[in-house]
Amino acid sequence: MADELFVLRQEAVEAVDRLWFINAFEEVDRTDISLSIRLHIRPGLFVQMFYGAKSGSLYLALIEGERRLFGIDRECGVWHLHPIGAVERHEPLPQGLEPKPLLKFLARVEDLLLEHDLL
Repeated sequence: MADELFVLRQEAVEAVDRLWFINAFEEVDRTDISLSIRLHIRPGLFVQMFYGAKSGSLYLALIEGERRLFGIDRECGVWHLHPIGAVERHEPLPQGLEPKPLLKFLARVEDLLLEHDLL
C-alpha cells in the first residue's frame, strides 16, 4: 500500500518532466496512507489525483475552476469513467488504467485538451 503511494507520487513527478502541458506539481496532502496531488496545466485548470491506501481507491479528475470536466476512478478494485460533458455518469472501464494509471489518465487528458480547445 505504501509502495503504491510512493509509485503514484513518482508518476506525478515524471509527468511534470515528460508532458508538455503540465506546468507545475503541487502535493496538496500526504500521510502514511493517503496522497493528494495537483498537476497544474494553466491557471484554473488542473488534474487532481487522490489515493487512499486503506481502500486502494484512486480518483483522477480534470478540473476547471471548481468543476470536474472528466474523471476516472478506481473503487474497490473496479474502474469507472466520468465522461466529459456527463461527469455525473459512471461508465464501466473494465480495462482500467494499469500499469501507470496516472500517466495513462494524463494521455487521455492530453487528447481532451486538444479536442475541446481547453488550453
